[in-house]
Amino acid sequence: MGLLRKASRRKSIFITLLFSYLAILLLPVTAGIYLYHQVEKIMVDHANRTNLGLLEQIKLVAEERFKEVDRMSVQLAFNPKLQWALNHVETDLIKNEFDLAEIIKDFQNVTKERSAIYDFMVYFKNTDTLLTSSGKSDVSFYFNKILRYNEKDADWVEANLFSGSRLKTYFPVTNIKEGERVSPVITYVQSLPIGEQTNPKGYLVAFIHEQEFDRYFQQIEKVNDSSISIIDNNGQVILSTPREHAWSPDVWSLLRDKDGYHSFQENGEAMLVSSTTGENGWKYVSMVPMQSVLQQVNLVKALALMLLLLILIAGLIASYTLAYRNYSPIREVVRIIMQENTQKRADAENEYEYIQHSIVRSLGEKNQMRQTLMQHLPVIHANFLSRLIKGHMDVTALTEETLTFMGLRFEYDAFGVFLLEIEDCRDFIQKDTEREWADVRVLLTNLCRDLLGKHGYIAELDRTRLAVLVDVGPAADPGHPNGTGFAEQLQEAAYQRYNLKLSIAISQVHRGLEEIGRCYREALIALDYRMIQGSHAVIYHRDLTGLEPHAYYYPLEDEVQLMNFLRSGDDASAVRLLDHIYEANFQSHAISPEMGKFLLIDLLSTIVKVVNGMQLTDQKRFGSFLDPVKVMAECATAEEMIQKTKQISRQICTFVREERTEHGDRFYGKICGYIDEHYADNGLSLASMAEHFDVSLQYLSTFFKKHSGENITDYIAAVRIREAKRMLANPALTMGDIALKIGYANAVSFVRFFKKVEGVPPGKYRDMQEP
Repeated sequence: MGLLRKASRRKSIFITLLFSYLAILLLPVTAGIYLYHQVEKIMVDHANRTNLGLLEQIKLVAEERFKEVDRMSVQLAFNPKLQWALNHVETDLIKNEFDLAEIIKDFQNVTKERSAIYDFMVYFKNTDTLLTSSGKSDVSFYFNKILRYNEKDADWVEANLFSGSRLKTYFPVTNIKEGERVSPVITYVQSLPIGEQTNPKGYLVAFIHEQEFDRYFQQIEKVNDSSISIIDNNGQVILSTPREHAWSPDVWSLLRDKDGYHSFQENGEAMLVSSTTGENGWKYVSMVPMQSVLQQVNLVKALALMLLLLILIAGLIASYTLAYRNYSPIREVVRIIMQENTQKRADAENEYEYIQHSIVRSLGEKNQMRQTLMQHLPVIHANFLSRLIKGHMDVTALTEETLTFMGLRFEYDAFGVFLLEIEDCRDFIQKDTEREWADVRVLLTNLCRDLLGKHGYIAELDRTRLAVLVDVGPAADPGHPNGTGFAEQLQEAAYQRYNLKLSIAISQVHRGLEEIGRCYREALIALDYRMIQGSHAVIYHRDLTGLEPHAYYYPLEDEVQLMNFLRSGDDASAVRLLDHIYEANFQSHAISPEMGKFLLIDLLSTIVKVVNGMQLTDQKRFGSFLDPVKVMAECATAEEMIQKTKQISRQICTFVREERTEHGDRFYGKICGYIDEHYADNGLSLASMAEHFDVSLQYLSTFFKKHSGENITDYIAAVRIREAKRMLANPALTMGDIALKIGYANAVSFVRFFKKVEGVPPGKYRDMQEP
């Protein structure tokens, strides 16, 4: 209690010293605030005078440019040739193209002499003609194809620029695009003739470069970081920096009242506005952030505040040091605890109680952390073992204590790795959930432990894969499992007890913890040969040592032959050829798994070439079958891969045969329809039909004969005879008329043809048909 009272007295002394110090600082702070306001007023007045002077310069330059545009527009408007063109029709204009050329030349001279002018143009309302410095056009073509005005079409331009009475009308800055060049311009419009109020006959338009004004604006902006605007009598912002600056109604009402300067708030920021009025009543406005005007004053203010803050901090430090000179040890302890503690200081009445609570809480957290660690220890052990087997760990940093904590104890320093791949577990997997697969892995892990005893450790690597790490002792040790015996026993027990089919890959034996990763890589390489040796196999890496890489057998002749079989729909021959390729690569020779995968990709690419090169109406149905990555992922062995390839080949051949039958019927129908349509054409022949259908003569003749059983020339003759008999029933038609209608040049050829086919002349046939 004595310590607490002593701490309370030190706090009272600290508060008394602090208030005394603040009272001493009050007088200089008040004087500084008064001085700051006086300097602020002087700086604002100076900035306003500067802005008004710069605005007067801009006003003189701008009014001179606008007057220059007015003079040139008047000069062009009273051009005699232009006055004549306004009152004549299109036919008169065509006769006086020379006068239009003179007007264009005047436009070109004006734009060359005046750099401020981007271009001049005149719109003739009576002829809907647009005359520019580059030639004559119409409004629709010029503003839709040549020059885009503010991304608007010609209808918008005609409705907004070429309508009503315009007297020295200016439009705000807008972008015009001519080709790839985009230029910001001010638009000037004057209706013609000048003074016409009710029915203007044309419009004179001038585009003024914005850059003529930007140079002066930029000079002013560099001086005081201001934004400049030119506003006409109607309150329309003709030119402004930035371009899209919007004036609030309150500011606009201030500008209308009188010139000079005003201050206001915009978006929470204090602004200083200066304005002056030109001869034409236009406003020239400059707006400067108050922060820019008072930058130097604010800097001094910031320095003064910083100095005041430093003085205040120094006073606090001095007061704190005097009051708590003997309290620093306890304060340091509390500070250290609070850095790592989430409990608030206000939860305890004093520092001693706070330290007591913190110690009790730390002990509780330590016990809780120990319990959590024990709960997650199996997961930590599994992760450690998995990384050790894969060689993802620096074994030089491992100690005997670390291995013991992770549950590992090796009697010998020679190691081997078994990789177990689950091939078939259909009795356990119903819905293909992770829980079902976890149960399978647990069963397999328990079975491995029963067979291994204390000589091995099992780690789950993947959904269908487990790894077994064994430490291999001397050959004379009867207690250590033999590698071959363990693999065979495990495979047999898994199948007999649980109907599980496994593929097992066994590495060679290497000495040292640092070689465990090498053992894993050897077992992984051996597992890849499962594709060659088939599923449910035991594969030893030592048997793979010394094998020479073998290129796969798939000559160009076999690829061409396979493509021909597929294109012709001969699935039996295609399957026989695929069996031959499989036997040559996987039974007669021992190729590597990598080469086997390359062979499969090569075979699938051949099938893809066939499908892409054929005129099939439904190629999308083969998309999922012809994905090499998907096919290889679905097949674990070479035999499964070749069976999948044969399945795809049969489906393609079946589809080709169906497609060929449908295509033949459609083609035959097109030939017959073409003959029925053109039998009256004297030039109808086998050659003309082959050219029409873009096929050879031989193919067309053979196809028709094979499909219908008769020659195509006989079919043409039958159609013509049929039509001739129908026409002979009409006595008004002569033999010459009928001959021309069925494709013969004269009656003699027709009579000879009819008699050859029917055995009687057409005249006698007509008599025989009469009642």
